Amino acid sequence: MLPRKDTKMDNNITIQNTISIGIEIPPETFINEKTINVQNLIIESSSTNNGTICIPDNVSNNIVVPSKKKKIFIVHGHDNEVKLEVARFIEKIGLEPIILHEQVNSGMTVIEKIEKYSDVEFGIVLYTPCDLGYVKGKKKEKKARARQNVVFEHGYLIGKLGRNNVCALVKGDIELPNDISGIVYIQLDSNGSWKIPLAKELKLCI
Repeated sequence: MLPRKDTKMDNNITIQNTISIGIEIPPETFINEKTINVQNLIIESSSTNNGTICIPDNVSNNIVVPSKKKKIFIVHGHDNEVKLEVARFIEKIGLEPIILHEQVNSGMTVIEKIEKYSDVEFGIVLYTPCDLGYVKGKKKEKKARARQNVVFEHGYLIGKLGRNNVCALVKGDIELPNDISGIVYIQLDSNGSWKIPLAKELKLCI
């Protein structure tokens, strides 16, 4: 084991516990006295270079490692089973699902939550038969439809992310927004065939 070594750096942090692995961490690597930013730090072991990596005694294990997974919005109604199935699929293909209604409110509206996640690249909207609707005076012609907030958030995501970066998954025979061209709808089925066209849409956009 190497002897303990104390060093002074320009930012007045006392550096201790020298470990010989081939590189010395510059002062700017430290965000504060307890956190190390490893985003731009690459440690390479070397048999010929006896450099040092120096870490202060009071640095904790709180290492900041930015997520490299691409984020995907999931907008849903009351069908939790479909929501979880889609979220699991998104995780399985190496992406990070962001389920808006599960995010901490902190007094924010849904629109404010969407605006908060500026790094999200794609949106998936789940049209599930959660409500019933009909034309006034034609109650016998009532038809299943998605929650109205789902329809609204679908339109908002199109405006924010672009029409090509939003896809709707549809469960069953339900009412859909009409007179709108260029929107991608994929039918949800029990055997999981929807996963292939969804993966293709994701691949094209992200």
